[in-house]
Amino acid sequence: MTAVPIKDAYGNPVSSVSRAAVDAYDRGVRGLLGFSADIIDSFRAALEADPDFVLARAALGVSLYLAEKMPEGRTEMERAATAAVAGSGSLTPRETRHVEALALWVAGRSGDAIPLIKEVLAGHPRDMLLMQRLYYIYFWQGRSAEMLELTKSLLPVLGGDGYMLGYHAFALEENRRFDEALALAERAIAINARDAWAVHALAHVLYERGENARGVLALPPRIGPCDHLGYFKNHLLWHLALMHLAEGRYDRVRKLFQSVFGDVEITVGSDLQDSVALAWRLDLYGQTDARRWQHLGAAARGWLEMPLLLFHDLHVGMALSAAGDWASAELQLERLRQRAKKTRNATLPEVVVPLMEGLHAFARGEYALSVARIEPLTERIVEVGGSHAQREVFHDTLLEAALRAGESERAGALLERRVARRPNPGRHWLEARA
Repeated sequence: MTAVPIKDAYGNPVSSVSRAAVDAYDRGVRGLLGFSADIIDSFRAALEADPDFVLARAALGVSLYLAEKMPEGRTEMERAATAAVAGSGSLTPRETRHVEALALWVAGRSGDAIPLIKEVLAGHPRDMLLMQRLYYIYFWQGRSAEMLELTKSLLPVLGGDGYMLGYHAFALEENRRFDEALALAERAIAINARDAWAVHALAHVLYERGENARGVLALPPRIGPCDHLGYFKNHLLWHLALMHLAEGRYDRVRKLFQSVFGDVEITVGSDLQDSVALAWRLDLYGQTDARRWQHLGAAARGWLEMPLLLFHDLHVGMALSAAGDWASAELQLERLRQRAKKTRNATLPEVVVPLMEGLHAFARGEYALSVARIEPLTERIVEVGGSHAQREVFHDTLLEAALRAGESERAGALLERRVARRPNPGRHWLEARA
């Protein structure tokens, strides 16, 4: 009699002899989808129960890589890829291609991974781990239309899954379909109050609609149940701080900054991005504090030898320049220039390098030069990745640079565009307009 294959929580057959291993694997996948702090532990538990569970080893490699433990992540992924080739007769075709796609991603070959992931999802749309990888590849390339196309294509199969609804909600929000996004985010949260990505989608919608007063009341009770989070809780609190900032509650923002980022060692890329972006915005709004930058500059130096996403590299440079560590800031910029000569990614030489030069100029107080560097890039800043809310700091830097440079006509046009972007653009910009 042929044994009935074990299936994961999404109904995909998996090549493992242990139900306990697959259960732990399912916990890890849910952890990835919901940003749990115990993702790595879950996949390691799966491998303890079944050391030959190739998908669990590949997922462990991905999780270690996401945790910025790159050497360990690459090692585990290489082991998974080797095992997938050696055991290709015992793995399903989906599993073999799944591992191959994840190995490409860990190797930094996202462009090659995209068509392979799309191919697997076309035949196996319930492979949520691959869905999430493709989703974030698009996200960090600023390709929100493709994010929405992806989630929309999977809804016929996964439309009742809370996590899928949350991912679709955020994709709708990034494509400015706010009403649909809000309804889906609320539906996902009703299914699972601990769905942090759905809470995140809700935060984005309220911010983009200018409903900051509503957001500062609605967000804390939504964050509360998400007691399983690691660094992502700080990102949700960052969104709360943005809402307070827009409302002009600067003292509250300063306290949030200090409690979330100021009193702790910053060792995670997301925390550096959020803390730098918030501190930079406070500076734009006239709420400067050199002590913040000493803390953030010291943290940013830890990434000088470990460049990550282009979006992250920009925030490292912002921290170093704002801290006045020009030796490190110029070293990082020169390394970006050298990388730009070798890459096939035009975003690095054509957007990131001149944008970094403009941010450096702003930190030096050379506001006219900052405008000259950043303004030609406005339509291409999206290429650095991240969300509308995250990229806004670059556009706001351009606006504030024009104001401080005394370029009244240019500043006026930029200010009108900023004020028109959402119903409630925030106290600072309304006061600048008055």
